[in-house]
Amino acid sequence: MTKKKQVLIKMIILAILYFLLLPVTLIVFKLIPYIIANDTNIDLKNFSINILKHPINSLVEIKQAHYMIPFLIVQVIVLIALYIFLNPVKRQPFEVVGKTNPVHGSAYWGEENEINAPQSVHLISEKSMKSILEQSIRSAENE
Repeated sequence: MTKKKQVLIKMIILAILYFLLLPVTLIVFKLIPYIIANDTNIDLKNFSINILKHPINSLVEIKQAHYMIPFLIVQVIVLIALYIFLNPVKRQPFEVVGKTNPVHGSAYWGEENEINAPQSVHLISEKSMKSILEQSIRSAENE
């Protein structure tokens, strides 16, 4: 499947999910005045059916009740959440550590020429190693 078809399918799914969630947000925003007034004498079933039958009238009533800006903000949040849901960030289950991927310290996976490199191994005696170490310490103290 081509990239354009995938994007088109995702946009169609986004639109379908959005239009399925729109009535829910309409019902919630139409309930706000009742919640604020602490009115419990409402038939929720008939109230919801009425909103679902007449969504345009519900939108007009939300606009007249001065809830339009919060309603639009919620709609934008719903669209963003659906977009993120349909386009998740793809992460690898692990990260390969190497010279191009810095980590704490200097650890990285060795390359083939570093692992099998007998010409890079230098054998020196214990006394010469001790003298090299002492010279290194003395030069560090003088700095």
